[in-house]
Amino acid sequence: MMSNSNKILIFTPTYNEKKSVGIWLDKVLSLDLEADLLVIDDSSTDGTLETLILREKSTSRLKVHIRAGKSGVGSANAWAINYALSSGYSHLVAMDADLSHNPGDIPKLLGACTMANYIVGTRNKRKGGKNELSGLRKLWSLGANALCRVVIPTGLTEYTTSFRCYDRKAMEALRINSPKNEGYSFFIEVTELMYQSGLKLDEIAITFHKREFGESKIPKMQIFISIGTILRLVLRRFYFLMGFGGR
Repeated sequence: MMSNSNKILIFTPTYNEKKSVGIWLDKVLSLDLEADLLVIDDSSTDGTLETLILREKSTSRLKVHIRAGKSGVGSANAWAINYALSSGYSHLVAMDADLSHNPGDIPKLLGACTMANYIVGTRNKRKGGKNELSGLRKLWSLGANALCRVVIPTGLTEYTTSFRCYDRKAMEALRINSPKNEGYSFFIEVTELMYQSGLKLDEIAITFHKREFGESKIPKMQIFISIGTILRLVLRRFYFLMGFGGR
């Protein structure tokens, strides 16, 4: 475990991101922030793991946690949240390492998180965001977020991107009421759990960039998995509305 003289933890999950992970590390480490870095790798097979191990030896601010195999991006985020809490960090920033999220936006998320418990980077055009995805992936992104805004409204426009910032209250709420989904639907569920916890939620505009290296890890069946998650959350809302439970 790191000594944790820094109170901010910046986290990314990786699997076969050899061409981008070194660039990501350099960009994050170059920021004017007193922050530590956590990378959770699911036993990459393309050389990512070797790059991370070398960088961990030369960078005291970096911790690499290796898992035995692909265990889901949601479970990696859940592990990072629990690690940040137990290690005493005040804030956790979670993002992708494929450079679709700009590390230069991290200070903006952290700044916004001083006024709210939970911040999401939104690609919504009405909020000033930009989404460089194209084709079916963009349609899925737009459709999933539109559906969530209608059936499980939280005041946010973005539910599916993983670029987020949590303060300790947000992380503690997720430890008490942990998400059930271990895959990409984790991000939809987390936002709903934040809302149900009565915390202050907000978002800032970001540009979601096209991948320069590698391929998307999103499963082909993700649309159906996410719809199932959304339906479960709608039923949960109905359950609360009928007075069978509380926030």
